[in-house]
Amino acid sequence: MPSWMSLCFQDPCSPLMSQFSFLHDHVMMIMTVVIVFISYIMICTLFSSFYYKHFSEGTFIESIWSIIPAFLLIILVVPSMSILYMSEDIKSPSLTFKVVAHQWYWTYVCPLLNGFSYCVKGGDVHSLYEYDSFMEPHELSSDFPRLLGSSSDLYLPVNTTLRFMISSTDVIHSFAVPSLGLKVDALPGRINQLFANPVRLGSFFGQCSEICGSNHSFMPISVKVCSLAEFDSVSTYYLLDLLDLSSFSV
Repeated sequence: MPSWMSLCFQDPCSPLMSQFSFLHDHVMMIMTVVIVFISYIMICTLFSSFYYKHFSEGTFIESIWSIIPAFLLIILVVPSMSILYMSEDIKSPSLTFKVVAHQWYWTYVCPLLNGFSYCVKGGDVHSLYEYDSFMEPHELSSDFPRLLGSSSDLYLPVNTTLRFMISSTDVIHSFAVPSLGLKVDALPGRINQLFANPVRLGSFFGQCSEICGSNHSFMPISVKVCSLAEFDSVSTYYLLDLLDLSSFSV
């Protein structure tokens, strides 16, 4: 979870976020070396009484300051493209979740485990269930960080490849959970997708990261990574709570 005066990313909960952290450290190290080197040259040039006539123009120096930046760009692009490919090239996710943004709450559409389905009185068969998640008042969510507690958690099974389909019903929102490496705009009339593979149990928090109105910071996201057995029991709980028991069938 985020903390005051923190200079680093939150602890990663997925391999993708670990790669993002590595790329950040990789880029920052190269930038630091370049800045120190250029600053040293500028200071030496500024305070030196000597002038090297081939330093400002010449074939050799122009070749140097063209080749070195190109080489540095290659060093930066290769890991960046690798992470981009890894984040998008997901062939067959195990479960698909749909996240719909509203002002000022989220709606989660979750699948049932093992391909189960339920039948309502009208005869329609469904394999999904949905529920809304609002921000909890601070006095009711004392166990959670302030302004990050929500009325309903999004339960995700651990060590499972997951796909998120994100959309909006009104304005542009942004679904962001830093520990999972998730951040994408929720656009009305369009569906964006993200992938995740959480590798450890725990509770993780995020919120709307788009300036979608005066209350956009009051759209918290509370994610709980759990075991498959707990995910199955949570699915059953929501179904029994939303449906009439007499119309439930597996």
